[in-house]
Amino acid sequence: MKRPSSSYVIAITALLLAALASIQSLFYSTQEAGLQGFAIILLLTGIVFTYYVFPSIDLDDQRVVINNPFVRHEIGLGAIEAVDTRFALKVSGDFGTISAWAAPAPSRLRHRSHTREDFRTLGLKEGQEVRPSDLPSTISGSYALQIRRAIEKGGQPSYHRRRVNLLGVLSIALPAVGVLVSQL
Repeated sequence: MKRPSSSYVIAITALLLAALASIQSLFYSTQEAGLQGFAIILLLTGIVFTYYVFPSIDLDDQRVVINNPFVRHEIGLGAIEAVDTRFALKVSGDFGTISAWAAPAPSRLRHRSHTREDFRTLGLKEGQEVRPSDLPSTISGSYALQIRRAIEKGGQPSYHRRRVNLLGVLSIALPAVGVLVSQL
């Protein structure tokens, strides 16, 4: 499971800032104001982790599991009809279209750093063009290529299960309750 390293940089930076803000809030203000500030900091930290760390993709030869902030999708590769990488990795089928937060498309300047290996892997010929998000050296392109190759093999199960991502929901809901309680 690959993730953009920028997601971890953002999350770690937010965690360090939250730790410093918590120290200031708890030790350099009144107890009531400190607890209110700490509850808000905890909520903001939960939001950052929910959106930048918890999304993931797990791919094997039978299924793909897409964990987005609040919903987890388990999709049999036989149920996937199309794969797109325009803004993020998206899989489509009878279940609709699901965008994977863990595999965003790279910036438009990514095409400047492509390699010959990218084109060999895709089987492109001289002069053919490809979007930066389809390059195998990018996260979205790598997953898209793996899914497309698995679909071509055939014989995979066709199903879609959707359920709530409890970790994402609770990491925002519990601190939100804490903020409400601290304001009473």
